[in-house]
Amino acid sequence: MVKSGVLNVYIKDISPRAAWIFKLIFEDLLSYQLILTNDVSIIMKGEYPALNYSEDEIPGIPRILPYGLLSEENIQEQQIEVKDYQGLKVFFNTEGGDLPFDPFSVAFYLVSRYEEHLPFEPDQHGRFSYNISLAHSEGFLQQALVNRLAYLLKELLIKHYPEARFVEKEYHFIPSIDIDIAFAHLGKGFVRTYGAMVKLLLKGNMAEIKSRILTMRGKTKDPYDNFNFIIEACNEYKLNPVFFVLAGEPGPNDRNLSTSNKKFALLLKDLSQKADIGIHPSYGSDNNEDILKKELGRLQSVIAKTIIKSRQHFVRLSFPQTYRMLISNNIKEDYSMGYADNTGFRASIASPYKYFNLSENKETDLRVFPFMLMDTTMGDYLGLEPEQYLDAALPIIEEVKKYKGTLIGIWHNYAMADDKQKLDSFRELLNLAAAE
Repeated sequence: MVKSGVLNVYIKDISPRAAWIFKLIFEDLLSYQLILTNDVSIIMKGEYPALNYSEDEIPGIPRILPYGLLSEENIQEQQIEVKDYQGLKVFFNTEGGDLPFDPFSVAFYLVSRYEEHLPFEPDQHGRFSYNISLAHSEGFLQQALVNRLAYLLKELLIKHYPEARFVEKEYHFIPSIDIDIAFAHLGKGFVRTYGAMVKLLLKGNMAEIKSRILTMRGKTKDPYDNFNFIIEACNEYKLNPVFFVLAGEPGPNDRNLSTSNKKFALLLKDLSQKADIGIHPSYGSDNNEDILKKELGRLQSVIAKTIIKSRQHFVRLSFPQTYRMLISNNIKEDYSMGYADNTGFRASIASPYKYFNLSENKETDLRVFPFMLMDTTMGDYLGLEPEQYLDAALPIIEEVKKYKGTLIGIWHNYAMADDKQKLDSFRELLNLAAAE
């Protein structure tokens, strides 16, 4: 009888690509202790469940035929022919194995974001849009395909080794909030406040002028100051939120207060005692390491803590430049892996993973935490009303729960403002996502 908890994989070429994707699938997603070997005698001992990833036949051992992608070292256009297999969209087709395709090459292509390393037409913000992705064109953007492939491999192994046991993973939910604009009225200074008042007066917007005056006099709370509500709602469901703070210089797409502003600094110090704080690298810091260092320094100085989490403003993510810059600045976790213009799974995975630098062909220590949902995506890009957010999010939430992944959603304090419908929607979504 074979022992459980360990999996031997026979593979002739234990390349960096193969080592990374096998560890991701079997250790991270299926909680198996993995042993990769090119020594067939280890497999033949039969001490542990085994898998044969080669063109050789090993009697009694399930076999997956390699497509060849994991043995390559360069980046080039791949021939993608998508087929249906047991309800899954698969490619890198092979013949003669227990599966008619190479799931490890499929997973590697998707999670490494191989297609984003090839030439593409960026959107107005220099981003890779969902509508040019393979997942969108082939209809699996709303599926955690890599997690599904891991479960398919688990079923294959259990079929051959009924006594084998897999440790069941746990589902997690991380709500995150981007602080792009901390306050609507407070802390803006005389020039910005006076200029805004003049513009409102010219537009005849007396209600907004009244709101600003009352806020400045301390008669009413700033419309964007819903931070206590967010913290209390997360506490109610025993959730640990992460706040990502924009600390860049003012610009057309960077509109937050300076971290030297007293009201903003007090807010950040307070939040840092109640939740995790991450950096929100500014639009203006795009691939500029000197600017990123300054922004990190400012934020760390205010909260007196080391920052290890990051999410790009406008989720402007480019390979390999963005992650190379984060790594060199000691960022350990990135939360930018998702689309601004649609919900779903950008890397086709619902679980955190270590970033593989495809350009250098090596695994890194940076952990990527993919997000799947964002309030401004549903409201601004998809044109949904707040009461429709829950229905739009439900299939994503159920997908992540089913495959024991980590659900990550993004909200913006300014986007919720003091809008009761949006605040109610936030609480309802927390309630649904927090439930096991």
